[in-house]
Amino acid sequence: MLEISVEQPSNGVFVITPSGELDLSNGEVLSQAISDARDKEAKTLVLDLTGLNFIDSSGLRLLIDAWNESKLSERRLAIVVPDSGLVRRVLEVSGCDAFLPIVARLDDAP
Repeated sequence: MLEISVEQPSNGVFVITPSGELDLSNGEVLSQAISDARDKEAKTLVLDLTGLNFIDSSGLRLLIDAWNESKLSERRLAIVVPDSGLVRRVLEVSGCDAFLPIVARLDDAP
């Protein structure tokens, strides 16, 4: 199960926080939240993954797509992932930690 919370702490900044498990069966929910933030002209998008306890390859693909879109649209993106845990390990093993804009704490996000 995946739950999504969306906050707008300031103008143009959206913090999307998925909680639970991110996989092929529910990735569309997160994808739609990201799309909704773009439609509302988000200038900075923060994906706070601290509440995730599982992510599969489809979740990684979603993060890569968000990163690619942010580069094309000149939108800032930050992905919050704690320094330890399964999600961090999946990002490291996949090599995604080498290019995705990952920060360890929400306070470190732009």
